[in-house]
Amino acid sequence: MPKKQTTAGSAATEAACAPETSAADVTSLGHRSLLNHPPGFRPFRGTDLFERIGGQPTVSRLVDLLYDAIEDDRQLRPLFPRDLANGRSMQKLFFAEWLGGPARYSERAHAGLQQRHSDRPITPELASRWLDHFRQAMEDTIAGENDRRTIFAQVHSLAMALHKARGAVTHSGPPQLAWCGIGARPVARATDLARRGNVAALSAALAEAPGLLHPSFSPAIMQAAALAGRAEIVRMLLERGAGADSPFFLPVGITGQAFERVIFVTPLCAARMRNRAEVESLLLGAGAHEDAFTSAFLGDLATLTQMLAAAPSLARTTDPAVDVLDITPVEHAVAGGQAAALRLILDHLGQRLRGGVRALRGAAAQGSLAMVDMLLAHGADAARIGVGRWVLHPRLAPLLASHGAKINSSGSWIGASCTGNQGRRDDPEYVRALLRHGARADDRRGGGEEGTAGVRALGATALHYAAKAGFLKTIEVLIEHGADPDARDSRGRTPLDWLEEAAPSVSRAAVRNLIAPAPAASSRSPLAEKGHVGSLRL
Repeated sequence: MPKKQTTAGSAATEAACAPETSAADVTSLGHRSLLNHPPGFRPFRGTDLFERIGGQPTVSRLVDLLYDAIEDDRQLRPLFPRDLANGRSMQKLFFAEWLGGPARYSERAHAGLQQRHSDRPITPELASRWLDHFRQAMEDTIAGENDRRTIFAQVHSLAMALHKARGAVTHSGPPQLAWCGIGARPVARATDLARRGNVAALSAALAEAPGLLHPSFSPAIMQAAALAGRAEIVRMLLERGAGADSPFFLPVGITGQAFERVIFVTPLCAARMRNRAEVESLLLGAGAHEDAFTSAFLGDLATLTQMLAAAPSLARTTDPAVDVLDITPVEHAVAGGQAAALRLILDHLGQRLRGGVRALRGAAAQGSLAMVDMLLAHGADAARIGVGRWVLHPRLAPLLASHGAKINSSGSWIGASCTGNQGRRDDPEYVRALLRHGARADDRRGGGEEGTAGVRALGATALHYAAKAGFLKTIEVLIEHGADPDARDSRGRTPLDWLEEAAPSVSRAAVRNLIAPAPAASSRSPLAEKGHVGSLRL
């Protein structure tokens, strides 16, 4: 995490801060735009459209009808994940926010529309099929013809922009490029070669797959080279037409999970973050731009002061790189750990934060009392901060709790603390703290619209997951707080049934002894006794 404040000492920065720099120069963010959509991405903000059409119930029904149609469309269905449940849930949040409702999507989503669709084969024909389904869903849910016409015009414009943004990613012959699956291998290899500075091998990879130089993929390769200080790679990419300004999201290891895939930085910002002077010089020579997001993330107070003086509205400007998401210089300052930059931005905000939940999560994850205090003072909604290790912090936990922060009963805390996924370890103190701040031992991982498929549909308790993970100390804490050893998931299985699916390294005897000591050993479920334990896909 870059904590060091960048100064205006270098010649390049001094030039950027020179008095003759115009307001147009410092407010221009065209170089950060990855999706060309002149009408903008928030056409209904500040209107009463969301309430007028019936609010969230109407939006939820619209999305359900849309996804039912997609499920049955043989041409569109392959473009979507195997399980559409999470997509339905997130689209309900997206369309609610996009139509002028609460900004819940921006609190949770990772990456904007362009990033999510950049490797999808969106042809005009496929876009038209999707639009036909959307039009029909609106006919069945939204009463006002004028409202339907207004909404459809904006949706149509966005769909066509996504088609045009993709451009000619593919080329004659394999490999076909993508961000996941087999098509991601050439992208990952090229990025690794750029990081290691292997000019010859990267040149060969670009010759084999020219699509790597497409704006969908080249920013990732450029960023890897800039972060590693590979000037020779940066030079080659510039010579072959890669953009000197195209932003790409920073790895989660730098930004933290709160900002996963939403903090986009330019190659210039990446180079400055790691003090790569030669790369910085190359990029500036190729016309790289300064911007408020770079200054906020790096804590370049001199440049940021000048920019905000010329255009105070920059403090609340959303980043074009993530189009529909509300990511502003506030989030960039927090992600960069720049408390002084955050204070400067908030002083120029001119209004209360619109949610500020993601920024608050990021500041809390860093354990920054100063940034959390500033965000709360400017209206950040602590009640929506959700699960996090803030519950363990001796000063942050009571501060956030006093502003309404607590762990709800949706069971989301279970996935963060009681499963062995993503390298998690037995962490009883974390579980105790979660239980102190609102979690309950009988919560189930599921509930609401998200509980219709996948692991959430299992309706399992924390004890189910802890038993399968073999977290002995966590099991003790849960039982101490009233967890039911005989609780059944949606398939009738108990925690001991889940234990049968545990990894070989889990001590089954130790888990059984905690959950069902010898006198109660007979309380195991009939399913386990008969050997009918189903396979878990978690």
